[in-house]
Amino acid sequence: MITAFKRQDNWTLIGLFITLLLMIALFSWQTEFFFSTRNFINIGQAISIRGLIAIGLTVVMIAGGLDLSMAAVAAVAGMVTASLITLEVNSVLVGVFGIAAAGVLGAFNALLVVKFRINPIIATLGTLLFYRGLAFVSTGGDNIVVGVNAWSELGRGSWLGAPITVWLFLAVVVMGMCFMRFTVAGNHLYAIGGNSEACRNVGIRVDRLRGWTYVAQACLAGLAGLMLTSQSGTALPSALNGAELDIIAAVLLGGIALSGGRGGLLGTLLGLLIIGVVQNGLIHLNVQIYWQSVVRGAILIIAVTLDSLRRGGGYR
Repeated sequence: MITAFKRQDNWTLIGLFITLLLMIALFSWQTEFFFSTRNFINIGQAISIRGLIAIGLTVVMIAGGLDLSMAAVAAVAGMVTASLITLEVNSVLVGVFGIAAAGVLGAFNALLVVKFRINPIIATLGTLLFYRGLAFVSTGGDNIVVGVNAWSELGRGSWLGAPITVWLFLAVVVMGMCFMRFTVAGNHLYAIGGNSEACRNVGIRVDRLRGWTYVAQACLAGLAGLMLTSQSGTALPSALNGAELDIIAAVLLGGIALSGGRGGLLGTLLGLLIIGVVQNGLIHLNVQIYWQSVVRGAILIIAVTLDSLRRGGGYR
C-alpha cells in the first residue's frame, strides 16, 4: 500500500515541479525584478516560518489527523518566549520553555482527538479559538517588544548568503523526510493513515503514534513562533492569524490526502514554494490585497479538488 502511494506521488511531484517552473516563468516575464537571487531568497524567507508548521501538519495528516490550531499555538509560543526574554531568563531556557509550552498545547489536542475520540476538525477548531484567546488574554491584547536579544541572530542572521531561518527550515525538511522514509515509526504512520483498524489488529500502537504527531506538530509550531519573534523583535497575539488556510492549502497541494496515508514532505515543500511564488508575484504585479485573497481562496479550492480527484471521488 505504501509503495503504491509513493509511486502515485511521483506523478504528483512532477506535476508540482512543472507548475512551479511555469509560475516562475510567468512572473519573470511579467515583472522586471522577480527573477533575481535576492527575490528568491525573500521567497524562501517568507515560506520558512509557515513551512515549519506545514512540516508538522504533513505528518499529522499522513497519520489520518488534522490540526487547525497550529498558527494559534505558534502565537502562544511567541508570547511565552517574549515574556521570558523580558524577564532576562537564560536564552537556552527561553527556547526550551517556549517549545515545551507549545508541546503541552499539542498534547491537549492529542488528548481530545485520540483519548476522547473527538473529530479532529471540531477539536482543533475549538482549541484554535482557545489558544488564540490565551495569546490575547496573556497581555491584555498588547504586543511584547523584545528588541535585540540572544535569539536575534538566529532570526535575522544569514549563512552562505541565505537567512538562517531558511537553513533551519530545510534542515527540518530533510530530517522529516529521513524519519518518514527510513524509520519504523514513519512507515507505521503511513499505514495508520491508510487503515488504522488493520494496524491495531497487527499490534501497532495507533493512538500513541497519532498522539505524538500532534505533540511534534505543536513543537514545530512553537519553533516557528520563536523564530518569528526573534525575526521581528516583537511578539504579537495576532501572529500568523489566518495562516492556517495557506498552510493547509500548501499541504493539500503537495499531495497529502485529507483521508491520510499518502504524500510526503517533498510535495509539501513544492506546495509551499508554489504558494510563495504566487504571493510574491502578485505583490510584484501590485495586485490589490482583496484580489490576493481571491487567489488564496482559489488555490485552496484547487488543492481540495485535487485531493478529491486523487481519491477517485468526492463528498457523499
